[in-house]
Amino acid sequence: MIKTKNTSLFRKSLETIAPLIQETNVRFKEEGIFIKAVDKSQIILIDFSFKKKGFDSYVIEPNMFGINILELKQMISRAFEKDQLVLDLKPLHLDITLKGNIQRNFNLPYIDLSEQEINLPEIKYDASFKVKAGLLKEIIKDVDLVATTVVFKIEDNKFIIEAFGERGKIKTKVQTLKKASKNFSAKYSLSFLKNITKAIDNDVELEIKFSEDAPLYVDYSMDENVNIKFYLSSMLL
Repeated sequence: MIKTKNTSLFRKSLETIAPLIQETNVRFKEEGIFIKAVDKSQIILIDFSFKKKGFDSYVIEPNMFGINILELKQMISRAFEKDQLVLDLKPLHLDITLKGNIQRNFNLPYIDLSEQEINLPEIKYDASFKVKAGLLKEIIKDVDLVATTVVFKIEDNKFIIEAFGERGKIKTKVQTLKKASKNFSAKYSLSFLKNITKAIDNDVELEIKFSEDAPLYVDYSMDENVNIKFYLSSMLL
């Protein structure tokens, strides 16, 4: 059984994952809860971990179940501000209890998903930087005015974001990097970037790495026990 009074942190985790991966195998290990999943279009890979230390109580038999993350998020979103969340892994379903002024019990049937061994890519990136989520969200809003794709570019150690479309074009100089190995460009889907960032608090710092013809790497921690990494496939320029 898993218990936490910090229900909002668990809900925010699901809010970040659900727009991208709705159904996935969830691994309940001795160290915590882990998800490695690729979306149906094979465009984005998510590596999520919620460590045991982040819960008030974490006593389970290690196991893996197929879960609809969107439905789980919707159930947990019914929690009041000070509700305690209790998760109980039953043989055929997940018991979800919200305890507060009233007590509510949901159960979510497991789904049968094939078990895929997902290997995280090992990539030597040519550029990396850190940026506040709020700033990146504003840049994405700018790009959304003119295009559906976005180009990340390195020019003489400067990080630049560009977009071109029928409605116009935009160019944003974001920051100067300490060192980049070369000048290059990489293009990504704007809709996926919007889904990656929309549930992240504005003051959270993102670590971003990218290279030509390589997945975009986005890494951030909600707190010391919750971490999410995204690998977003690049597009042809």
